[in-house]
Amino acid sequence: MLNHAAAADNGDRYLLLLGADIPLRERAVVSALRTYPGPVLGMSTSPATPLGNRFFDHVLKADYCNAGQALAAVLEFEQETGLRPDAVVPVIEMNVHVSVAIARHYGLPALSDDCLELVRDKHTMKLAFEKAGVPCARHRTFGTLDELREAAAELGFPLVLKPRDFAGNVGTVMVSSAGELPAAFDYCRASLLEVAPLYDFSDGRYQAEEFVAAPHEVSVEVANLGRERAVLAVTDKSKAGAPYFSEMGQMVPSVESENRALRQVALDACEALLIDRGVAHVEVLIDGERLSVVEVAARPGGDGIMDLVERVYGYSPYDFHIASYRGRLDRLPDFPAVPRGIGATAFLKLPPGTITEVGRLPDTTSLETVLHPTAKAGDRSRRDGSYLARAGILECFARGTGHDPQSFRAEVDALAKSRAQQIFRVERERDDGGAPS
Repeated sequence: MLNHAAAADNGDRYLLLLGADIPLRERAVVSALRTYPGPVLGMSTSPATPLGNRFFDHVLKADYCNAGQALAAVLEFEQETGLRPDAVVPVIEMNVHVSVAIARHYGLPALSDDCLELVRDKHTMKLAFEKAGVPCARHRTFGTLDELREAAAELGFPLVLKPRDFAGNVGTVMVSSAGELPAAFDYCRASLLEVAPLYDFSDGRYQAEEFVAAPHEVSVEVANLGRERAVLAVTDKSKAGAPYFSEMGQMVPSVESENRALRQVALDACEALLIDRGVAHVEVLIDGERLSVVEVAARPGGDGIMDLVERVYGYSPYDFHIASYRGRLDRLPDFPAVPRGIGATAFLKLPPGTITEVGRLPDTTSLETVLHPTAKAGDRSRRDGSYLARAGILECFARGTGHDPQSFRAEVDALAKSRAQQIFRVERERDDGGAPS
């Protein structure tokens, strides 16, 4: 469906958008089609699926997590059509480095190699924070169980294990004692290896961090343009407890939206990592006046956070993100700061077992803006904390001011629980790990 006339009118150039086919990133496609004057292309190993790929003008066939393969596909497309990318925009964690590789070849705006080294490795990231005085947990790297034991002896308990190169809560687990280390190591490693074939990751790259006891976690979306930075929004994270800290949902605006110290720490974290374009996602733990930056991703937040920001503030962060990679901005825009309402997402969660049936979607209320099941009959539901344990998502929005955040969060959570029970049938596992009850 490539619009050759539009490409010709745009100097035979197109916008390449990487990762917008992932669920809850689709609004990036809407933003690109709305703001870019030429064709918008995607990339996928299976261009015919999912159905959302039909919204791109064309989809290149390649793995957008593999820099060599992705660049080869762009070069082949140029040879076939004469069309060249005008900008390469990453939307998810696993293709930031790919966008840099393609942009470098064509001399397009991109993050620097120094920035890439800092943002794609949690170890170098924490070293940069420590150097810049950005508050964060002490950490040590490990690749084997013996190295983990050495790190634990130095850091003490409790501590948190996680892969150095990934996101989405994959492999994240808390350890409270030396006796728990072998099982925690196996969980962390197995979780990474489960997704490694999809994202071209290597074994042996893990990190142990001191556990920061904090009652509240938020994410801060930061707009970066050269040396200018501004906070777009602050999001409250709803999380389950230890040991996996599963993300249960998001809410905008946060009760911490006007926390000046928090906003400054988020800006400082982006500066420490040399992020000079696009939207960055900063995760921060809050315990009164004590702040601790968990990590930063040099791309927009996932989990539908951008959609919540758009509904609440009437502005799509993807618009700025795409424009910054086109190199067409001289200054940061004046971003809306007054919320028009309150929005929240909640992930549909199921008890451990096998999904036997996915029923028809129930009628929704005026509060619900998105109800989307992702699990299928035959899938195994599980209790661990990564994005792989989700069965779907519910998004809600209420207009106006004066809403109590705690009450709204509770209402959305209760509605999500009810929807999950209405939609799915699960043959549960017995607690002893035996046959289903």
